[in-house]
Amino acid sequence: MESNDRMSEIARDLKKDVKELLFESAAVVTSFFKRGLCTVRAAADKWKTFARNVSTAADELMKPPLIQEMEVPATDLLPTDEPVVTVVESGDLNFPVGMKLSLSAANEYVRQMDALSYDAKSTPHTVRIKIDYTQGETRDRYTFPLQIGSGRGGLLEQMERNLAYYRADPERIMGGLDVSTIDKRSEAFFRSSILPLVQKSVEDLYNDLLPYFRRHCSIAELKKSAEALIPSMGESQQERFRKTIEEQIAVLRQKVNSLEPRSTPRQVHTRQDTSQQATQATPAQSRRSVRGQLKQIRAAQSEQSGRAQSAPSGPKLTPVEKGHRENAR
Repeated sequence: MESNDRMSEIARDLKKDVKELLFESAAVVTSFFKRGLCTVRAAADKWKTFARNVSTAADELMKPPLIQEMEVPATDLLPTDEPVVTVVESGDLNFPVGMKLSLSAANEYVRQMDALSYDAKSTPHTVRIKIDYTQGETRDRYTFPLQIGSGRGGLLEQMERNLAYYRADPERIMGGLDVSTIDKRSEAFFRSSILPLVQKSVEDLYNDLLPYFRRHCSIAELKKSAEALIPSMGESQQERFRKTIEEQIAVLRQKVNSLEPRSTPRQVHTRQDTSQQATQATPAQSRRSVRGQLKQIRAAQSEQSGRAQSAPSGPKLTPVEKGHRENAR
């Protein structure tokens, strides 16, 4: 009887230790996510992979509030939509919580507000944002803290700086954790189990997600350049040209959104697959095709502008013809 009671006690203690380990790991992964070291799906996947190796109860424990802010990203994004930026936490009155902007608009707004605050020598304010986007077949969310008034520039410049900081020294990934939430016995375990996964995530963000966001901002700049030509056109041309711009921009955004992340797992090809592999577009080729689309739009802009400027204004009269016309009057 005593033996059974002892076994029950050991089982209860073991279950408690496992649950505490899972809660601690959840706090660790949430910290990575909030600091911009992985996307919401990457964070959830990494924690599930880790947790399932510890306990089959991981799926049940995955439910909120264990993993904070790991809600499913917005589902109302269309394949032709630009990523959407939302303010989540803010210490700056110019960035109220809940404020929404397109990625390109947010990039410029952050640059302007950062420069104004920096020039005024104001104390930098932390503003945490989330970015909802569709890349390939996946809707995902990325969040990281901005420093408004730090002189670090626009949204994408600050994202690059943030990632470069952690790429330069992987120890900073673990160093930024709130160690008060981690059992000292577990720290080495997290370091060996989770750190390599987060390091890879940081590389994927820097080499894939950041360029993806930049392409969307480049498309917005292209649209702005095209729209600047509209006032010089005749009324009949303006509406038609606006429609052309919208259609072409939608095509470009859909093309950028359809590119699968380079970190997406691929099958290993044998020599028999070489011919098939050669016919598939690589990410670099896909980006070149996007640049080709951009050139086509620019060519269309020049053609439309040329037509507007060279619209016929009647035949040029010789001096003799001018005299005849004056006499006729």
